Amino acid sequence: MKELRACRKCGRITKDLKCPECGGETTLEWDGYIYIIKPELSLLAKKIGKSKEGEYAIKTR
Repeated sequence: MKELRACRKCGRITKDLKCPECGGETTLEWDGYIYIIKPELSLLAKKIGKSKEGEYAIKTR
């Protein structure tokens, strides 16, 4: 089973080496995550600048 990785650029969580959203490099070193369901209604999504549904890391290293 592949480990979850987070994009260093946008924070998107994925199992791939490259981010499917922005094409950035991913890392295994990340902490916490936010799952955005309806970004158009989410105050948190607006605050962190996310406009697409999905899982995002809170912190990447």
